[in-house]
Amino acid sequence: MKSLLIIFVLLLLGLNVFGQFATFSADTTLVKKWFSNTDTLPKQVTDKEWIINGQKLTFGSTPIQIKPNPNKLDTILFKGYRRLNYDTIICNISKSIDYQFVHNTCCGAFNLRNMSSNKYSEGKIVFKLSSNQLNKKYLGTLGEAGMMVKATNEDTLSVNCRSAMSNNIYKVTFSEIEECKDSLDCKEGTCLVDNNKEEPIWGYGYKTLSNKIDLLYVPLDDNPFTIVYDPKTDKIELK
Repeated sequence: MKSLLIIFVLLLLGLNVFGQFATFSADTTLVKKWFSNTDTLPKQVTDKEWIINGQKLTFGSTPIQIKPNPNKLDTILFKGYRRLNYDTIICNISKSIDYQFVHNTCCGAFNLRNMSSNKYSEGKIVFKLSSNQLNKKYLGTLGEAGMMVKATNEDTLSVNCRSAMSNNIYKVTFSEIEECKDSLDCKEGTCLVDNNKEEPIWGYGYKTLSNKIDLLYVPLDDNPFTIVYDPKTDKIELK
């Protein structure tokens, strides 16, 4: 009876330790279905690699485990097919959840699936100004969507105007801008969102006066990513 009790306690401890980690793996089931006519996976798949906390992951390699910490931002380094350098992707590994990198056949990159909800988490950003600056305009973007940022607002910018085939790795920017007065250096194509209006402004054009931040971000759950800008000190805080 004692030996059975000891075994039970050891198993319980093992489950508790395992549950304290977030696990990352790379899906091969779908990849093998997509490339079923080949004996081996093509290099555009096998050459993809990720590094999280110094641990490398590729398609077919052993899953890696990361200790969650809700109070700090994490980075995922990603290098794709025929790429020499790694992209740095910001995230927050805050929960003991299983995640899976999934090859994106459309866009050549990847999606990151939350295995707990069995879905690809969609990006949400809260842009904040710590104080208002008269006569200055600030634009925050999440992928193709953008939002004018004011000290009186704390609206959440969600996924808008986005192809269903796009991956859930988002380019995020925050800039001081001005309206386009001519075509010189005028950026067009942003889908400008106002949460108080039903329809966005398609193809919004603007000029960037000062780019405050430009990064890649992947959501790991439904909680929004927060960016706070202080116009007085010209400093950005990520939460």
